[in-house]
Amino acid sequence: MINKFEEYLFNESAKKAQPNLALAKSLVKDMSSRVNDVSSLDINKFPKIVFENIYDALRDFADALLSLDGFKSYSHEATFSYLEKYGFDKSSLFIFDKFRYKRNSSKYYGQIVLIEEAKEILEFYEKNRHKINRILKDKDLI
Repeated sequence: MINKFEEYLFNESAKKAQPNLALAKSLVKDMSSRVNDVSSLDINKFPKIVFENIYDALRDFADALLSLDGFKSYSHEATFSYLEKYGFDKSSLFIFDKFRYKRNSSKYYGQIVLIEEAKEILEFYEKNRHKINRILKDKDLI
Protein backbone atom coordinates (compact mmCIF):
# COMPACT_ATOMS: atom_id res chain seq x y z
CA MET A 1 0.00 0.00 0.00
CA ILE A 2 1.38 3.36 -1.02
CA ASN A 3 1.03 6.22 1.49
CA LYS A 4 0.76 9.94 0.89
CA PHE A 5 4.06 11.50 -0.17
CA GLU A 6 4.15 13.64 3.00
CA GLU A 7 4.43 10.47 5.08
CA TYR A 8 7.58 9.52 3.19
CA LEU A 9 8.97 12.98 3.89
CA PHE A 10 8.13 12.53 7.57
CA ASN A 11 9.89 9.13 7.82
CA GLU A 12 12.77 10.40 5.64
CA SER A 13 12.20 7.97 2.76
CA ALA A 14 12.12 11.18 0.74
CA LYS A 15 13.73 14.53 1.40
CA LYS A 16 13.60 18.09 0.17
CA ALA A 17 16.46 18.86 -2.21
CA GLN A 18 17.49 21.48 -4.70
CA PRO A 19 15.52 21.34 -7.97
CA ASN A 20 17.73 19.73 -10.59
CA LEU A 21 16.63 20.32 -14.18
CA ALA A 22 19.69 18.58 -15.66
CA LEU A 23 19.00 15.41 -13.67
CA ALA A 24 15.31 15.51 -14.59
CA LYS A 25 16.15 15.78 -18.29
CA SER A 26 18.69 12.97 -18.01
CA LEU A 27 16.11 10.72 -16.35
CA VAL A 28 13.58 11.47 -19.09
CA LYS A 29 16.21 10.61 -21.71
CA ASP A 30 16.87 7.33 -19.88
CA MET A 31 13.13 6.64 -19.73
CA SER A 32 12.78 7.14 -23.48
CA SER A 33 15.79 4.96 -24.18
CA ARG A 34 14.39 2.12 -22.07
CA VAL A 35 11.01 2.28 -23.81
CA ASN A 36 12.66 2.36 -27.24
CA ASP A 37 14.90 -0.59 -26.36
CA VAL A 38 11.89 -2.65 -25.28
CA SER A 39 10.11 -2.01 -28.56
CA SER A 40 12.77 -4.07 -30.36
CA LEU A 41 12.43 -7.08 -28.04
CA ASP A 42 10.19 -10.11 -28.44
CA ILE A 43 8.07 -10.02 -25.28
CA ASN A 44 7.53 -13.79 -25.52
CA LYS A 45 11.28 -14.44 -25.34
CA PHE A 46 12.28 -11.67 -22.94
CA PRO A 47 9.38 -10.98 -20.54
CA LYS A 48 11.69 -10.20 -17.61
CA ILE A 49 13.74 -7.68 -19.57
CA VAL A 50 10.60 -6.03 -20.94
CA PHE A 51 8.99 -5.88 -17.50
CA GLU A 52 12.05 -4.50 -15.71
CA ASN A 53 12.78 -1.90 -18.39
CA ILE A 54 9.22 -0.57 -18.48
CA TYR A 55 9.18 -0.52 -14.67
CA ASP A 56 12.46 1.40 -14.62
CA ALA A 57 11.15 3.78 -17.29
CA LEU A 58 8.09 4.54 -15.13
CA ARG A 59 10.34 5.07 -12.12
CA ASP A 60 12.61 7.37 -14.17
CA PHE A 61 9.51 9.41 -15.08
CA ALA A 62 8.50 9.80 -11.43
CA ASP A 63 12.09 10.51 -10.30
CA ALA A 64 12.38 13.19 -12.99
CA LEU A 65 9.35 14.99 -11.56
CA LEU A 66 10.71 14.66 -8.04
CA SER A 67 14.06 16.10 -9.12
CA LEU A 68 12.47 18.95 -11.01
CA ASP A 69 10.26 19.82 -8.03
CA GLY A 70 13.13 19.68 -5.54
CA PHE A 71 12.81 16.29 -3.88
CA LYS A 72 14.95 13.15 -3.56
CA SER A 73 13.39 9.75 -2.94
CA TYR A 74 15.06 6.85 -1.17
CA SER A 75 12.28 4.34 -1.84
CA HIS A 76 10.33 3.27 -4.89
CA GLU A 77 7.11 3.60 -2.90
CA ALA A 78 7.85 7.25 -2.14
CA THR A 79 8.74 7.83 -5.77
CA PHE A 80 5.46 6.45 -7.05
CA SER A 81 3.39 8.11 -4.33
CA TYR A 82 4.57 11.47 -5.67
CA LEU A 83 2.65 10.83 -8.90
CA GLU A 84 -0.60 11.51 -7.06
CA LYS A 85 0.40 15.20 -7.22
CA TYR A 86 0.30 14.86 -11.01
CA GLY A 87 -3.17 13.38 -11.23
CA PHE A 88 -2.50 9.66 -10.94
CA ASP A 89 -5.37 8.17 -8.95
CA LYS A 90 -5.27 5.61 -6.13
CA SER A 91 -5.92 2.71 -8.49
CA SER A 92 -2.90 3.70 -10.60
CA LEU A 93 -0.76 4.00 -7.47
CA PHE A 94 -1.93 0.52 -6.43
CA ILE A 95 -0.84 -0.82 -9.84
CA PHE A 96 2.55 0.91 -9.54
CA ASP A 97 2.98 -0.75 -6.15
CA LYS A 98 2.03 -4.15 -7.56
CA PHE A 99 4.64 -3.70 -10.29
CA ARG A 100 7.21 -2.62 -7.67
CA TYR A 101 6.59 -5.79 -5.69
CA LYS A 102 6.89 -7.97 -8.81
CA ARG A 103 10.06 -6.22 -9.97
CA ASN A 104 11.71 -6.66 -6.56
CA SER A 105 10.64 -10.31 -6.42
CA SER A 106 12.17 -10.87 -9.84
CA LYS A 107 15.33 -8.86 -9.35
CA TYR A 108 16.22 -9.90 -5.81
CA TYR A 109 14.51 -13.26 -5.26
CA GLY A 110 14.66 -14.91 -8.68
CA GLN A 111 10.92 -14.98 -9.25
CA ILE A 112 10.00 -15.56 -12.87
CA VAL A 113 8.23 -12.81 -14.80
CA LEU A 114 5.44 -14.31 -16.86
CA ILE A 115 4.68 -13.13 -20.37
CA GLU A 116 1.26 -11.96 -19.14
CA GLU A 117 2.92 -9.79 -16.48
CA ALA A 118 5.23 -8.22 -19.05
CA LYS A 119 2.22 -7.54 -21.27
CA GLU A 120 0.35 -6.04 -18.33
CA ILE A 121 3.04 -3.48 -17.50
CA LEU A 122 3.49 -2.65 -21.18
CA GLU A 123 -0.27 -2.12 -21.56
CA PHE A 124 -0.28 0.06 -18.44
CA TYR A 125 2.52 2.16 -19.90
CA GLU A 126 0.74 2.47 -23.24
CA LYS A 127 -2.50 3.44 -21.51
CA ASN A 128 -0.69 6.21 -19.61
CA ARG A 129 1.82 7.24 -22.29
CA HIS A 130 -0.15 10.29 -23.43
CA LYS A 131 -0.61 11.49 -19.85
CA ILE A 132 3.11 10.98 -19.14
CA ASN A 133 4.10 12.87 -22.30
CA ARG A 134 1.65 15.70 -21.53
CA ILE A 135 3.13 16.12 -18.05
CA LEU A 136 6.66 16.07 -19.44
CA LYS A 137 5.74 18.66 -22.08
CA ASP A 138 4.03 20.86 -19.50
CA LYS A 139 7.23 20.76 -17.43
CA ASP A 140 9.42 21.44 -20.49
CA LEU A 141 11.22 18.13 -20.09
CA ILE A 142 10.61 17.05 -23.70
